[in-house]
Amino acid sequence: MANPVLWTSTNTSGSIAHQAAMVSGLAVDLRFISLRGGDTKKADYLAINPKGEVPALQLPDGTVITEIPAVIFWLAEAAPDSGLLPPGPSGRAKGMEWLAWCHWTMGRHFNPAFGPLRFAGGNEAAGNAVRAAALVRAKEALAFADAALARSGGTLCGTDQPTGADIFLAALTTFAGFLKIDITDLPALLALTDQVSAMPGVAAAKAREAAQG
Repeated sequence: MANPVLWTSTNTSGSIAHQAAMVSGLAVDLRFISLRGGDTKKADYLAINPKGEVPALQLPDGTVITEIPAVIFWLAEAAPDSGLLPPGPSGRAKGMEWLAWCHWTMGRHFNPAFGPLRFAGGNEAAGNAVRAAALVRAKEALAFADAALARSGGTLCGTDQPTGADIFLAALTTFAGFLKIDITDLPALLALTDQVSAMPGVAAAKAREAAQG
C-alpha cells in the first residue's frame, strides 16, 4: 500500500475527512463504502475499523486512524502547508479545540436529530421529543459558531484561509439543510460555508461524491 487509504461514504460525516484530504494535497486513495448498505458492519471492514464507522484512514505502516479530528490532525501534520491547522503551538491547539467542538456538536445534537429512535430505545413518542430537543440544540450550536465567526473575522481561528475546523463547521450547515434547520439568520456562518465550498479541494471532493452517487 503506497498511499494512505481513506475509507469513507458519500454524504456522511466521512465527507468531512474526504474534503480535508483533498485540501491537504496529499496522495490519498479513496475507498467508498455504503453506510446505508451496511458495509461498515461487514467483517472485512470491521477488521480495519472495529468501530464500524467512517471515516478510517489506513496508513502504509498499518496504522488506522479514526475519528474526524484525528484524521484531520494527521493530514495537517503530513501536509503542514495545507492550512488545515493554523501555524504554531497556540494556533494548532485552537484548531484542535474547534475540531473537538464540531465533533462533539455533531455527536451530541445532530446525530440524535438524524436517529432519534436510537437515543430513545425505540419508543416513538420519546424519539419525537429527542428529535425536537436536538433540533433546538443544533440551531443554538450553529448560532454560537456564527457569533464566534463574527468575532474572529470570518473563520473560527481568525485565519485568512479556512482550516479543517471550518471545513467541519461548513459540513454541519449541510447537515442542517438535511434537517431543515433554518440558518438564514446566521450571516457569518453562511459566508463561511460559501468560502469553504469555493476551496478547490472541497469542490473536487463534492464533485467526486456526486459522481459516486
